[in-house]
Amino acid sequence: MTPVLEGSRVPFVRHVRVELRKQLDTRAGLWILIAIAVITIGAAVLPLWIFESEGLTWRAFLDFSSGGWGLLLPFIGVLAATSEWTQRTGLSTFALEPRRTLVNAAKLVSSLLLGLAVVAATFGAAAIANLIGITAFDGNGSWAVDAGFVLGQAAAMVIYVTMGVGFGLLLLSTPLAIVAFIVLPLAVGVLALIPALTDVVPWVDLSSATLPLLTGSLSSSAEWGQLATVVAVWCLVPLGFGLVRTARREVA
Repeated sequence: MTPVLEGSRVPFVRHVRVELRKQLDTRAGLWILIAIAVITIGAAVLPLWIFESEGLTWRAFLDFSSGGWGLLLPFIGVLAATSEWTQRTGLSTFALEPRRTLVNAAKLVSSLLLGLAVVAATFGAAAIANLIGITAFDGNGSWAVDAGFVLGQAAAMVIYVTMGVGFGLLLLSTPLAIVAFIVLPLAVGVLALIPALTDVVPWVDLSSATLPLLTGSLSSSAEWGQLATVVAVWCLVPLGFGLVRTARREVA
């Protein structure tokens, strides 16, 4: 006879809230956010001392300040994905919620929400730096930022954070996932030095494919195709295999 389960399921929104709290409460996650804030603020004010007054615009400050989250924010996704396996909390988590894929989906959504908040804060920091440039450095003060740039920044954040979560789920080790996240894209970029691979590398090189997205200049069909290929290779494939691996792996 098939057992009948009684009671209500935990809502997905509650899972997302729990994962957000995990990311903010842990020491590693908190320090990464602090590091992002420090780098973002430092990068946001840097143009005040290296640009002429005509070059001090909101867009210029944004170009510099986005480096903070671009470098470290994906590690939030890595930590979220590996926490159940590296901190030995998986037994209690998956006992309370046996649907592991649902838990992993909540980790991805919470990481993306946190990333969106960081990107919004970056725009705010750049705006404050622009005001300082106007009042104290006689800056240009232009607030012209097109919608393509804003959407490109948000889309790039989604790509990098999803990639961090995917590598974390695939490798289930924080150090290995972080090293892979840093080293593998660099190794692919080095392959561009090989003449026989010159035409192939742009279709798998993460940095070159996402650069037009970050700058809001993505337009040609070739650029869209390269971006789609990069997303499939660096995000969808690791995430898919990671979800399968975590669904089947024994929890110790």
